[in-house]
Amino acid sequence: MCAKGAMSLSNDDHRPVLISRAARLSRISALIRSEQISSQAELARRLAAEGIVVSQGTLSRDLKDVGAARGRDQLGNFQYSIPEGEHPSQMTTGLPARNHLARMCHSLCIAVNYNNGAVVIKTPPGAAQYLGSAIDTSGVHTVLGTIAGDDTVLVVCKVGVDGEDLARLFREMAETGLPAKGLVAVN
Repeated sequence: MCAKGAMSLSNDDHRPVLISRAARLSRISALIRSEQISSQAELARRLAAEGIVVSQGTLSRDLKDVGAARGRDQLGNFQYSIPEGEHPSQMTTGLPARNHLARMCHSLCIAVNYNNGAVVIKTPPGAAQYLGSAIDTSGVHTVLGTIAGDDTVLVVCKVGVDGEDLARLFREMAETGLPAKGLVAVN
């Protein structure tokens, strides 16, 4: 059984190998940017050809998380694209960034703890840097910065911000998948 967010792969010996959610999202993004992908089924086939097996529901969420949109090309054929400036890594503030952060917390937070001016978030192996990046790009005014390892994100609070309050916001997003009330981005 795979950890939440990890997908099973087969290597040359056909033994299962794991790929992290972040690696899967990166591969989906690369395929959409480099090839004409017209449907989720086609994308699933392309991924499967590379050994990445993914369910339709997971693929749908992944497409949303990478900022993919399905539209028509110049010939009227359907095609997925990732519009410039709309990929989550290019969002710096505002509701789209906070929505992305909330979805990432919902998908990746295993545990949230705090100590004075810091919050520690546990994630599945390989997911901490992805979540740390979502926190950094969200523009949340109470966060000074993050340090991410393999499965742990250290969130450092700005002076005057209580770690307990910030931990409560991360827990709320982990539970609901929606931006927490009180989560404000820098304008």
